[in-house]
Amino acid sequence: MLPKFTVGDVTVRQGEIGFGGLGEISLPDTTSIKIPLIVVNGSHNGPTLMLSSTIHGTELAGAEVIRRITREIVKPQDLRGKIIALPIGNPLAFSAHTANTPQDCFNLNRVFPGSPTGSTTDRLADAITANAVSKSDLIIDFHANPDPAMCFTITERYRPDVDRKVIAMAEAFGITNIMTTPELEPHVVGTLDEVAANFGLPALVVELLYWRRQNPIAVNVGVRGALNVMKKFEMLDGPVEKQTDTPVVNGTLSRVEVTADRGGIVHPTREIAQWVKKGEAVAKILNPYGDVVSKVLSPVNGFMLAYPLLGNQAVTSGDHVAFIGFRRR
Repeated sequence: MLPKFTVGDVTVRQGEIGFGGLGEISLPDTTSIKIPLIVVNGSHNGPTLMLSSTIHGTELAGAEVIRRITREIVKPQDLRGKIIALPIGNPLAFSAHTANTPQDCFNLNRVFPGSPTGSTTDRLADAITANAVSKSDLIIDFHANPDPAMCFTITERYRPDVDRKVIAMAEAFGITNIMTTPELEPHVVGTLDEVAANFGLPALVVELLYWRRQNPIAVNVGVRGALNVMKKFEMLDGPVEKQTDTPVVNGTLSRVEVTADRGGIVHPTREIAQWVKKGEAVAKILNPYGDVVSKVLSPVNGFMLAYPLLGNQAVTSGDHVAFIGFRRR
């Protein structure tokens, strides 16, 4: 009998694909909600790759990346290893068309590893950690920025053995890579890649685009990059392919998040991937009468990564206006 592999409520033998769910959240009408799960058990031995998307309910590009990889491109008979795929990591936020879980307003990517007895979001995080992260060797976690934005990967330094593998994953994925640091982003804690590092596992964060839509170009970037990682770690045969559908800045950058001092309507003044100088305006903020009430200045010399405007191109004081990638000395 061929070896079996079980994740959540899915059990598949070698050479098979299976479908089911992780965890269980009971709604007020007693309807049960599970995190959708696809498991591909390759015909040959190899690493286990976890693919996750839509941990934030408005970030859908990775779900299409996962569909194309698991349902169209990767055949179990050609695969060395296994794929654990979560196309909709937060089904509650996805159903409500919100970034965070509507039941408790928590950000799923800030509460990992979660708790089986905690809030709704804690329980979702615990289901992912206990059932998927714990059974993986490599993780790619897909997110998406609002347009306009570059596609980029994010790596963080946790421990040398993990860091080497994450860097190798980013290099294979093939797009602009951002290395985050605690001093630049102290608010980013409780993330999937952080809990993966605690397991000794490399997790690559991928920022595609759009919000609320699946951009075909970004999906192509995500598919090519994920397949490149699988080839790099010998899960699939074939050469790593160069990314051609998005601007790529070579080397590793850091990222600075620029916020608004005044509220109003944002008018970007730079193109994505454009070089900007320290002190240059990257956006203007206008009031409803059309007057410029503030200019948003770049604090560094660097490249325009994104205008992460989560609403209708308007901001409140303190909201993010721009992400700028820069080279640290």
